[in-house]
Amino acid sequence: MKKLIMLAMVCILGFSISACGKKDKEDNHFVFATWAAGTELNELNQIVDKVNEQANGEYVIEVQSIPSDYYVKISTQIAGKRSPDFFWMTQELISKYAELGAIADLTNQLEASTRLNADHYYEGVLASATYEGKYWGLPWIANPLMVYYNKTMFDNLGIEAPSVTDDWTWSEFIDVARELNGKQNYKGESIYGTVVDGWPNIETFIWAGGGDIIDKDGKTILLDTQESLKGVSYLQTMIQEKLTPKYSEVASLGSNNVWFEKQRVGMFIGGLQDNFEYKVSQMDEKDQFEIGYAPMPVADDGTAWSFDWTASTVMKKDLEGNSLAYKALEDLTLAFFEWKVAAPVKGNVENVAVVAPLKEPALETIAYTLNNARSANYIPEWSDINDKLWYNLYVKLLNDATFDYESEMKTIADYAREKISTRK
Repeated sequence: MKKLIMLAMVCILGFSISACGKKDKEDNHFVFATWAAGTELNELNQIVDKVNEQANGEYVIEVQSIPSDYYVKISTQIAGKRSPDFFWMTQELISKYAELGAIADLTNQLEASTRLNADHYYEGVLASATYEGKYWGLPWIANPLMVYYNKTMFDNLGIEAPSVTDDWTWSEFIDVARELNGKQNYKGESIYGTVVDGWPNIETFIWAGGGDIIDKDGKTILLDTQESLKGVSYLQTMIQEKLTPKYSEVASLGSNNVWFEKQRVGMFIGGLQDNFEYKVSQMDEKDQFEIGYAPMPVADDGTAWSFDWTASTVMKKDLEGNSLAYKALEDLTLAFFEWKVAAPVKGNVENVAVVAPLKEPALETIAYTLNNARSANYIPEWSDINDKLWYNLYVKLLNDATFDYESEMKTIADYAREKISTRK
């Protein structure tokens, strides 16, 4: 009995599987960790089953669902030398895990592939998996921002709608918000031009002035440049002029998107995955409205940017250069392209209407937006810098329209420079 207890303790402490009387997994057996749960997990399992079937025994992928505390558990597994073979990772963490030596460099295999290589991806999306000139993951989804607007409301109020693709400026966006502000919806309720409550993210506004947080070199801080400061002035204008509900008021309807669904705001900045079309189709006929689409306003320097939330599937470091593992990863990624809205590769926009038929009226704007999708230039120190941007800048400005954001941006810029200077 004592020996059995000791053996159980060894298993609990996470030593090798063979120590617990089980055989190590086969070399062609790969564990894939995901945060998917519920319906999404069921869909994902069907995709993986199909990939395994097509592999015909060459390899087997096993799904490991981690629906809560995902990154905490992934980090724990990595630290304990029990990393899953493949796992999902959002763009802001790629550089950190690459710097830690926890994930594989996929550059050579991606560049050599004829089925999926760098040229197939939208440049701005692939940049999210790039650090120091190397590729550390295969992006499997793109969700850039665009502007949804209530076309029925615009028509009823005689407000000119933005174009589905033509560039418009942040000044023009604010002017339209001013036209909408204080008008009444079909229920006689007062409406706002838009809603900002920490979303869209601070990057969007910093880019608006033609600035940035960190340069592409991953070292030069641009947060306190005049262009970056000007961008945040657009955010301050919207808050000062009350073109958006008060930050403390937004939650009164549940969440920011509900303001658009209930026709309390005329414009909403959201991801192309947002399912407003479905929600409107399920409303009572008297509450339904036509949705219009427009790209994000261009920056002051004329560049078109759309912040893109994206995620990649990464591979554990131990499998770097493993041809079979990479083949499995590539097969899995290609299968995902037929699942989610939208695939991060060129020439696949029409599939959006196949996956989500109600999105068909938005296809022209979606195609335009994907070409301008980008993430921030993330670095290993991003998490600490982002905390400052959120708590010390964004939240304070949302709560106080007179907040001295310029001084705070300069303070955060100095903090970021100090963090980078200590990088080993």
